[in-house]
Amino acid sequence: MRIIIYSRKSKWTGKGESVENQITMCKEYIERFIEGSEDAEISVYEDEGFSGKNTNRPQFREMMKVIKHEKVDYLVCYKLDRLGRNLVDLASLMETLEKLNISFVSIKEKFDTSTPIGKAMLLFSGVLAQMEREQIAERVRDNMIMLARTGRWLGGNTPLGFISVKQEKDSGKGKKKSFFHLQIQEEEMYMVRGIFDKFLECQSLNGVLSQLLVEGKKTRNGNEFAITTIRDILTNPVYCRADQEGYQYYCGLGCQVCIEEEELDGISGLMSYAKTSSSRYKSRPAKLEEWIISKGKHKGILSGRDFVKVQQLLERNKVKGETFRRIQNPVSLLSGMIFCKCGHSMRPKNYPANRLTERGERTFAYLCTYKDQTNGRMCDTANVHGNTLDEAVCREILKYVSPDEGVIPLLRELKKEILNNEDYKMDEREILIKERDKKQKQIQNLVALVSNTDGGTAAAYIVTQIDGLDQEMRQLESRLEELQNKSANEKEDGKMIDELVRQYSDFNRIFPELSIIKKREFLSSILEKVVWDGELAHIYLKSPVHKKHRALYSLLWGKYKQQWETKFPQSYHRIAASARADNCHKLTSVQLK
Repeated sequence: MRIIIYSRKSKWTGKGESVENQITMCKEYIERFIEGSEDAEISVYEDEGFSGKNTNRPQFREMMKVIKHEKVDYLVCYKLDRLGRNLVDLASLMETLEKLNISFVSIKEKFDTSTPIGKAMLLFSGVLAQMEREQIAERVRDNMIMLARTGRWLGGNTPLGFISVKQEKDSGKGKKKSFFHLQIQEEEMYMVRGIFDKFLECQSLNGVLSQLLVEGKKTRNGNEFAITTIRDILTNPVYCRADQEGYQYYCGLGCQVCIEEEELDGISGLMSYAKTSSSRYKSRPAKLEEWIISKGKHKGILSGRDFVKVQQLLERNKVKGETFRRIQNPVSLLSGMIFCKCGHSMRPKNYPANRLTERGERTFAYLCTYKDQTNGRMCDTANVHGNTLDEAVCREILKYVSPDEGVIPLLRELKKEILNNEDYKMDEREILIKERDKKQKQIQNLVALVSNTDGGTAAAYIVTQIDGLDQEMRQLESRLEELQNKSANEKEDGKMIDELVRQYSDFNRIFPELSIIKKREFLSSILEKVVWDGELAHIYLKSPVHKKHRALYSLLWGKYKQQWETKFPQSYHRIAASARADNCHKLTSVQLK
């Protein structure tokens, strides 16, 4: 007999219907009421921290795979709503169970799905569960709207140009209630006003970004601005004044605007709530009709007319901007892996269509994005011929994974180093086993001795000796288990190195026949990055082994590098200061002819 127990709780609280309590009660029910359960195989699936609004839960999905492909007799849960609160999902599950002749048990509601009335009651309970979920969502929404009407700042990342100010209010009986509102921070807001003015002037996100980079402006966290950061600022309602134009704009989008027209003062800023929806703790953009717009307690900096104009310009440029920035290059291999010496990424740029290589491939160059964005004012690194650089890097990488040279002999030596102390461990295990058996025998002798005494001081002394020996024996067993696990892990590591060697050995043979996409995948599995300093390309490699073996790998790498440079001498080995990185090794520097 095969029985599955499923438990779920949306949020961990440490009390009540925890997944542990649900499982315990299910097991007690199975033992008492399911005939033949004493020999049953019981599997437990538990989802903690997942809502019942849908079936997008890892353990639930795993359970359904087992139900559909293996023989299961019973599905047991604490309550029906643990399986889900969506009627369609519950009906689908019950239909699946019925087709597979699997009995369903809810120990709280005591359903019996073998009878028509039991099935009806089951579906009715599903209706109630879905209604409860919808009512909960509605109450949360109503509370959010009530809070929105107060204009409070409810937390999160404070928008650039504002600070969050705490206020306290007497709530009676000597208790104080605190809440927050936004207040302008003039130094940052000066930069925000400049971002809006520049965008209205040049009507381009790239133009704004270029200006910020040239001026050396940074975000609050000290990072350089990015296109996404600028777009987030330009689309944030917090900067828009509560006037008629802003009001009509958000009403037209279908948002829930919680402002009466007579409240529009043209001075206060707007506040937005529920712009994102949480899915397993990851925020995702919500639908426009779910946004809540209200009047805040802070001052807005942009009129509704100008704010709406900014939004219209962003919409107009949206499709054009996406197609312009998409990399239309079918031959570049190092996209996403090549960086300029200034630290910024480089992107491929096609030459005219009539310029082809000897193989008939379209020619292109890699150029620094920072140089491009600042029109060469902040970086002047020369572009690099892309086809030539790709070929040079591939040549070095294929030597690196050569079956007879390169990294493969190094990996084989690493495997020997990992496994070479197996004999020592075997000797240690034998010594430990003998010592353990010896102490076990001493304990048995002492137990026999204490059983022949009449108690008193002698017996107490013997018991103390037994306790001491037992403690020593436990330490020996712990060390034995540690050696056993370590040996098993090292053997597994050895197998992984063998697989890596096999993959590397095959690539010299198959690499020329791979598609561009597959070549990129292979290179990205080996390359940490390639850094172009205007003259040389510095190739950096990812460590191919687990971090616990990287210290040993680094020692062997030094020995390997000496062999490599003897067999493959290079004339240039200068490393740019900005190219240094942790947890990766410099393979070589190549000069393009």
